[in-house]
Amino acid sequence: MSRLLAAILVSATILTPLSAQAFGLGNIPGMGAQSDNAGSTDLSGAQDQLVKQYVSAAQSVFDGDAKMADALKLTTNAASDRAASATLTEGATKGALSDANKTASENSNAIAEALKHTENMDAPAKAQFAAGIVSLAQGVVKYVGLKGAFDSFANGLSSVSPMMLPKLQSGAYIISSLPSNLKTLTSSLKNAIAYAKSHDIAVPKDATAGL
Repeated sequence: MSRLLAAILVSATILTPLSAQAFGLGNIPGMGAQSDNAGSTDLSGAQDQLVKQYVSAAQSVFDGDAKMADALKLTTNAASDRAASATLTEGATKGALSDANKTASENSNAIAEALKHTENMDAPAKAQFAAGIVSLAQGVVKYVGLKGAFDSFANGLSSVSPMMLPKLQSGAYIISSLPSNLKTLTSSLKNAIAYAKSHDIAVPKDATAGL
């Protein structure tokens, strides 16, 4: 698992600097100068692709958190994660994405707090917790894999007409929130792995899927 964690933490730095001014976006590191045909970029299509991939990643994270919450007997949090995942669609609005992030944050915090006070798990709970780590790791990998769609949309958004912004709020929200979300998720993953290592919980090799 140490190799998995190292790979994810290093990969996360790809996106973290791109939080640059969210809606200013003119000086996002690594973007370079705008090309002559930048204005013709299909931002609507780029937004659709970005949101679709983001939702897939978020659903993996929700699945992971729900499994870990079940292992910790946090039934309300587990149910909340699954409900949020079920209602999050590929065409999610800014409001839906924001609500999903709030739910994910609250339940992730509940899991972190519960881990501080949980010394022992039975065998079924350990298996469930390990499965949760796998799903969470897959979600983080998917978020890192957003870089292409992230760059494409952010590059176009940096020069878009203000009149178009109301139609691009979902994508703009992802641009502004993804770097910090990824940092938080990698921290949660690191915490879960550390707990597993110190409590004799074997993490399946599937946790490296996608790397």
